[in-house]
Amino acid sequence: MHNTSKVFAFELRSILSKKSVKVTTLIMAIVIFAATTIPTLIAVFDKETPIDPNPALIDIGNAGIVITGENLTKDELVFFIGDDVAFYDDESQLKKDVEEGIRDSGYVILTPTSFKSILKNKEMYTAGPEMLKAVLQSIQIDKNLALAGIDPIAVKNASNVQVAMSEEVLGKDAGESYIISYILMFAVYMLVIMYGSFVSTSVAREKDNRTMEILITSTKPDALIVGKVLANGVAGLVQFGLLITTGLVGYLLNKANYPEFIDRMIFGSLSFDAILVFLVFTALGYLLYLFVYASLGSLVSKVEDVGSSVSIITMLFMVAYLIASIGMNMPNSLMIKIGSYVPFTAILSMPIRYFMTAVPLYELVISLVLMALTTYGLAIVSIRIYRLGSLSYGNRMSLVKAIKAILAKS
Repeated sequence: MHNTSKVFAFELRSILSKKSVKVTTLIMAIVIFAATTIPTLIAVFDKETPIDPNPALIDIGNAGIVITGENLTKDELVFFIGDDVAFYDDESQLKKDVEEGIRDSGYVILTPTSFKSILKNKEMYTAGPEMLKAVLQSIQIDKNLALAGIDPIAVKNASNVQVAMSEEVLGKDAGESYIISYILMFAVYMLVIMYGSFVSTSVAREKDNRTMEILITSTKPDALIVGKVLANGVAGLVQFGLLITTGLVGYLLNKANYPEFIDRMIFGSLSFDAILVFLVFTALGYLLYLFVYASLGSLVSKVEDVGSSVSIITMLFMVAYLIASIGMNMPNSLMIKIGSYVPFTAILSMPIRYFMTAVPLYELVISLVLMALTTYGLAIVSIRIYRLGSLSYGNRMSLVKAIKAILAKS
């Protein structure tokens, strides 16, 4: 235990004194602080939006329109979209103006119920065509009603029924937890990937330059891997804590300019029990992954082979991130429920579920026990793999061969 504490202290000082860690932390802190000031900057530079004198008009943007068909007049369109839209007699001129950026879009109305859009570049979603489609539908419906002897205005008045709605949430509101859940999930993802890479590279570098041979003569392999894992774990939590603190300071300084719904979506679900669940599952899952990363790093003899060695655990964690991301939109789905029981995915899935929906206590306890036992078991296996791989040089030893060798010695 004494040697473990020495390794821990030495590794922690080495990690925190690295220039790359300091620079990365500083840059990330600046980015986070800058992000928290966005509402203030918007409030300072954003000009007041002019009040629409006729809010009933449908906005199709800075568009041009050519009417080629019959049974549709300019006045009918102006009634719905106003007279700010330019009307063209020539389709070629409209295309030219769209190409040159004078008009954002163009529309050629072929018949009362069909039209063609003209766009310079098509984005993922363009509202203008849908708006014009709604206008043409409304015009044609009014004409159909008139032909049937029905007053269109009377129909609209009869259809104008407003229904008041209120809701009482007995459990948790997933909408209020979305932003904070995503922030914490992404932070844990970066934490595991970054420090998992650190610990595996550190172990491989010691093998590459033969430092490990010297260390093992004075310190047991068990103390080396445990000290390294704990040091990287604490270093990551220190960096994580500094960045969270920076974000909180930035938020508090700019709180007056944040919309109320943003406050609810960030802090609406931050209860003591939710924070406790997040910290416990993050800590256990973090240790689980760091032990695996460290053991895989010991199976290679060259630093450049680390990437291929740890790719399997990196891919597994990416799957965990994907499941949690989908679970944010479907917190009660079977996939995230299963994911919250599997230790490799529970690090993200269970906190997401707990933040966004009601989780029975027994499910929480079962998942926690499974993760704790798996972390302990993998720590033992990782120590044995590290012990086996620490003095194994030459070609990279596969994980399967390492496990077979461990089982053969048992």
